Amino acid sequence: MAIYSTYFLCKPNELPAAFPGWKPPLPDPVVRTQINPYTREAHTVTSQEPDWDDFDPDLVDQQSPQVVAIEGDFQSYLESRLPSVVRALPHRCSKGLTNCELEPLVAADLGELEVELEIPLYAHPLFSACLNQFPARFVDHLRTADEPELGDLAQAWAARMSTPDYTHNVDGERLYDDWDPADARRLMTPIVELAVECAAGQSLYLMNEW
Repeated sequence: MAIYSTYFLCKPNELPAAFPGWKPPLPDPVVRTQINPYTREAHTVTSQEPDWDDFDPDLVDQQSPQVVAIEGDFQSYLESRLPSVVRALPHRCSKGLTNCELEPLVAADLGELEVELEIPLYAHPLFSACLNQFPARFVDHLRTADEPELGDLAQAWAARMSTPDYTHNVDGERLYDDWDPADARRLMTPIVELAVECAAGQSLYLMNEW
């Protein structure tokens, strides 16, 4: 399954208009019962995801990415998939990175063991998309960091992503190779570029689609 990753800048108060039909998190977490689609077993989860009883399914067709043939370079294809509102904002298109890989980057930068990226808006499951917000402290540091600092951060990120938590399955079998710090630095490039561009009042977001 392809996972598309788009980083973009937006003022928080303009976010709801850019994502019609998406909802803010509940003020307090609630416990819900879910059914595993494979085992059919019930399990409980704690979440701030809102209810969707009033959801308008027509919004899915209105906001679904336009499916186009890949013609020319792949970057142009990624751009062509974006909602027009996001395309009009400062953004960078990428592929493959989600909060699972980016939270260790933020944690390494902030000197934390673990970090959870905030979910400013929830999408109905039919959208096959999600939204995360990077902490302001992280963005502020990237804006002023010099290349040696960014290189050190890339090395720290690669080290975290090369631990068994990310390279092995629960049975101890290796699934992925260790990360190369040079590759980690390359993956940081669009995030750093937007951090530098970030204007007063804007926040940096990650939109994933699949």
